[in-house]
Amino acid sequence: MNVTIENPIRVAIAGARGKTGSVVALALRHAPGIELVGKLVRPNGALEHDEYSDFAKLASDRKPAVLVDFTVFPASKALALQALQYGIRAVIGTSGYTSDDLEELRAASAKAKIGIVYAPNFSIGAILLMQFAKAAAPYFTHAEIIETHAAAKKDAPSGTALATAQLIAKSGHPTRKPSAIVRAEGARGADVEGVGIHSIRIPGAIAGQDVLFANEDEMLVIRHITSTRTAFVAGVIKAVHLAATLDHFVEGVSDVQR
Repeated sequence: MNVTIENPIRVAIAGARGKTGSVVALALRHAPGIELVGKLVRPNGALEHDEYSDFAKLASDRKPAVLVDFTVFPASKALALQALQYGIRAVIGTSGYTSDDLEELRAASAKAKIGIVYAPNFSIGAILLMQFAKAAAPYFTHAEIIETHAAAKKDAPSGTALATAQLIAKSGHPTRKPSAIVRAEGARGADVEGVGIHSIRIPGAIAGQDVLFANEDEMLVIRHITSTRTAFVAGVIKAVHLAATLDHFVEGVSDVQR
């Protein structure tokens, strides 16, 4: 696809009234080489001229080439599968997907030969943290993750924390010694392939993650904090440009950010 000012990528966004979706929608409207042609929103109140509460009608009327999704799971997965039926590529920023869900999307994308980009996090700092954690994992015996999000976030752990834990587990050999006495259930957090994850949900937060590595001799702490949702914009725009000609499933955007 030859993307120019005269031939921009036609993009729709789902979840356009949400905290992150509204920021991304504004950025897409002003992004070079992209034309924001429609918004999918919940059917609450009057709709603006480019808003739809029905995806089939949006697809028919506006004919987007790419759908950017910042909704909630499991509606997000159903929407991505529906997009494939209309020949629309999806860029998914919604969390809550399991490995089985991603395999379902991967298979559906391969069958349709229509691309999907899924990323647990689109901010460059979070992507770098994951790469740094992967590099550090072979040198330490223990790893714990503390992730912080807004109180309204529905899922725990976050998709970023799960992806980070899985990278650490594949690159190293983390171990966790269980506590002999647990005075409060859940005090040690979750265990994902030997990596501890502790989820904090508190008002005022956007997103943050600390990865703590340790052995008998030293400790390494890697921290990333998202202070505004604009941090996700650059990664989303690059993912849209990638998706425009994509014919397979891509998980993560480490390559997209380059």
